[in-house]
Formats: sequence, structure tokens, C-alpha cells
Amino acid sequence: MSTGFPLLVGAGPLPELKMRQACEALARACRCPLSTVASGASPAEILQTNPAATGLVRLSGDAARTSAKGDASWLQALADWRQPVLLLTSAEPDGAIPGAAAAYAALCRELQVPLLGLVQLQGRWNGPARRRDGLSWLGWIPDEKHPDQAECVDALARRLQLRNPA
Repeated sequence: MSTGFPLLVGAGPLPELKMRQACEALARACRCPLSTVASGASPAEILQTNPAATGLVRLSGDAARTSAKGDASWLQALADWRQPVLLLTSAEPDGAIPGAAAAYAALCRELQVPLLGLVQLQGRWNGPARRRDGLSWLGWIPDEKHPDQAECVDALARRLQLRNPA
């Protein structure tokens, strides 16, 4: 089924405003619509409609959490449907990355989720540290006030288009 754009998934709990702003900036750079799906929604019902066929889809909430009904998690459903995923993770102001990023990337590998890569949200970008941590980083979306934000988001959009031609 994996046609179209990747789903944008938080690697652990992310502040709603930070994630929304980053996803909006990426959608503008990709020149496509952005929709949001709550993690409480049924993955099967949503994925049947293939929402990523026409634009970016942001999953709001914890993608690794099983539903209250005991259904599979969103990550498991994304693996089953072979839906590509872009993991977004917050950074500390100094650029340090929380362990949730590595944990979510490992969970994606374990479940065989088609992971396109990780994107750092805000903080300071530390290229050497990102290379050392062994994760498949695609880029960085700085804070809206950062002078290089547009350039960083445009570069990320180009990388996405190269990795996942629609």
C-alpha cells in the first residue's frame, strides 16, 4: 500500500505545538496538504483510505501505545500496511537527543515499519553527534525564529522527495 507521503510520527511524547508547527513547515516546503490523525483513531479505518496518498499526515499521540480495546498499536498497523514513517524527535536546547528517539527507531526496526529516517525538532543541530549515534537522520527543523529554518526545511523536503517519490 505504501504510496504517497510518509506518516509523521513522534518518537515519544512531543509537545503538540512544537510538532504541529514543524509539520506545517514541512508541508509548506513539500507543497502539499497536512492532515492530523489522533492516535486514538482506529488505524485500520484510517489506513484503508490511504490518507498519505495526497499529502502529509501527522499522527498526534503515542504511536507505540496499544488502544484501550487492546488492538495493535499504530506502529504495528503501519508495519502491517507497509506505510512509510518519518520519526520526529525533540532535542534539548544544547542539541542532545533523548533516548526515546533510539528506542522508537529500534521498535520500528523490530516491527519492520518502513522507516524513512528521523528528524530533529528544534535545539541545536550537532552533525558529528548525529553521525555517532547511528540513527538514520534526515535533517533538522529549527525553531520558527531560527534564521536557517526555511533552508533546513526545504532541504528536508528535497531529501523526502528523493527517498519516497510519489
